[in-house]
Amino acid sequence: MKKVFLILSALFTSSVVIYSQQKADSLKVVKLEEVVVSATRAGADAPIAYSDLSEGQIKQDNAAKNIPFILQTLPSVVSYGEGGTAVGNTSFRIRGTDANRINITLNGMPLNNPESQEVYWVNLPDLSNSLQSMQVQRGVGTSTNGTASFGASISMQTLGGRPKAYADISSAYGQYNTFLLSGAAGTGILKNGFSLDARYSAIKSDGYIRNGKVDHKNIYAALSHYSDKQLIRLIYMNGIQHTGITWWGIDPEMVKKDRRYNPAGEYTDDNDKTRYYDNDTDNYYSNIGQLIYTRYLSNSLTLNINLSYNNGYGYYENYLTGETFANYGLSNQVENGKIYENSDLILRKLMKNNFYVGGANVEYNKDKFKISAGSMFTYYDGEHYGRILWIKHNENIPYGYQWNRNTAVKQDVNAFLKAEYRPIENLSLFAEVQDRYIDYRMKGLDDDLIDLTNKNYYNFINPQGGLSYRFSKYNEIYGSVGISNREPLRADLKESLKKGVSRSIKPERLYDYEFGYKYANSIVAFSANYYYMDYKDQLVQTGRLNEVGYKLQENVPDSYRTGIELSLAYTPTYWLRMDGNITFSRNKIKNYTAYYRQYDMDENEVEQATEFFKSTDISFSPNTVGSFILTFKPFEKEEFSLSFANKYIGRMYYDNTSNPDNRLSDYLVTDMVASYTLDAKKIGKFDFQFYINNMASIKYNSNAWVSTSVLTDGTKTVYKGVFPQAGANLMGRVRYRF
Repeated sequence: MKKVFLILSALFTSSVVIYSQQKADSLKVVKLEEVVVSATRAGADAPIAYSDLSEGQIKQDNAAKNIPFILQTLPSVVSYGEGGTAVGNTSFRIRGTDANRINITLNGMPLNNPESQEVYWVNLPDLSNSLQSMQVQRGVGTSTNGTASFGASISMQTLGGRPKAYADISSAYGQYNTFLLSGAAGTGILKNGFSLDARYSAIKSDGYIRNGKVDHKNIYAALSHYSDKQLIRLIYMNGIQHTGITWWGIDPEMVKKDRRYNPAGEYTDDNDKTRYYDNDTDNYYSNIGQLIYTRYLSNSLTLNINLSYNNGYGYYENYLTGETFANYGLSNQVENGKIYENSDLILRKLMKNNFYVGGANVEYNKDKFKISAGSMFTYYDGEHYGRILWIKHNENIPYGYQWNRNTAVKQDVNAFLKAEYRPIENLSLFAEVQDRYIDYRMKGLDDDLIDLTNKNYYNFINPQGGLSYRFSKYNEIYGSVGISNREPLRADLKESLKKGVSRSIKPERLYDYEFGYKYANSIVAFSANYYYMDYKDQLVQTGRLNEVGYKLQENVPDSYRTGIELSLAYTPTYWLRMDGNITFSRNKIKNYTAYYRQYDMDENEVEQATEFFKSTDISFSPNTVGSFILTFKPFEKEEFSLSFANKYIGRMYYDNTSNPDNRLSDYLVTDMVASYTLDAKKIGKFDFQFYINNMASIKYNSNAWVSTSVLTDGTKTVYKGVFPQAGANLMGRVRYRF
């Protein structure tokens, strides 16, 4: 009851969402446009760098691709995958900003996991085919809901009712036994105002690297009701993912011998033969329910109320070798009179969580003014625990022995106010402020039996202001200044409590300055955006991994990112279109101290060793990122197109020491898509697509990690893992729609 009361309190004490109407002539009803995303999106004249993607653009070249790879040709985006392809565990960075700093909303409601502050796209398989639009904002942006927009934000809107009934069925098959089947259908808006939309998809693949297997399923359903003045929509999404563990990476020396090697599940049997545990897997079950209510209160006042519930349950299973019993709170085991301190074992790490969201927004829009206000409350409870399924040397340990459990509760309340004012026709002024309060509590034992009990409270004020000026029909300039604050992640907080860590984890703050110019007419569109992102106590990666491959972080007092983003779209004739963008940046930490675990000559851990750098590059932040897309449509009246998408990523370090030994080489990858649409008139349309990914079969690594430890005599031990990507690979897709 307490949870329900808090959600209802937030709803009735809150009050923004832009609203529009559109006539559905064939049905003679008024279709209310989805307005729930407006609080998280930038308008046409917002002083912000952003990119919009329509439903057609999202689906155009998408065959078995996770969202990070759909976005890979946008400015300043670096996408990467663990398994070597665009399915399985994938992620991205924007301006070098990690995915756990990117605010993600779905229909205006937060999607980031409150503890990791990241969206794991593998848990939402084939989500892209349920979307009707996306907006990617770079910098602080305008996002006012959910986790901090700390460098970028993405607003996604799912499919809603369409004027007429439809069906959409597609199937794709490619190398590595990659198979996609997707089917969608909708009633259209009926005379009584109701519409029902549903979709099912399944993806399977062996993956590029060994054990990179994928078995995913997704269900989406939306029931909507439209009337003259309101929209009510109920949405359900279900995701089931089974994926081979791929997060360990591969030692660079092993990559030279076998690019498809994966150490996950590897062990040596009693005959000294190398074996692999087949069930080294990551598994997750996701259920998301959303209720959206949008209504005109008057000609100039609109209301939007959102409720959301996310339920997740998952586990990963590992075969581990030479594990010490004491690390699991167990005594040494005796078998046939022999005492064993270590043993091979199979463990299962489990988690389950509930995430409740309630929010409301109102907007007043009249003449020169647009004022929005709203608030949102979220409540999260989560559990993490571990069980041992099998032990090689086992005297008396029961099956499913649980050695740890820890829980967390996180409450987040925010309120915001936005205002836009046009004193003259060509000038738009914008300001917003958000107040965000967080109460985050953990208790229980971590995997290594360390007590995690602690309480954390944060209160952040996040203001932003800017202006845009259109000084001719095609030209616009803009500028903005924004501040964003962000709390540490669960992984960083819990690791800061442990032995050998001498530094506490602090929240981080970003001062973001953006200045830009836009030019657009019917033939050419050009934009230039300069940014300076000044950080206080930015959390940067140490290179050390936790048990699930997350790169642990530490605060650095003074760091910055600065760069210029250039974009160009040019359509000189009906048969040719060119799209390109490039980012040149500089990403630095000032007065950086690297910390290393240090051991004495008897391998006992002692006080950490340090190394000082006056100025060094921020890890995973290439100075040059660019893309270029060339699209041909040789026949004016036939729907055939040939597209070449090129993505360039400059060299980037994967630690913060600017050590050339810890640097990924630059790479340029080209993908080709050939598409043809056959219009069968009365029965619908057939789409045929053929893909060649990485046409030139470039051998490159998209991501990496490094961990360094030091002996007291100065000797360094370095462990590395890189993530090689697949060479040239083919895929074909057939789609039918009406």
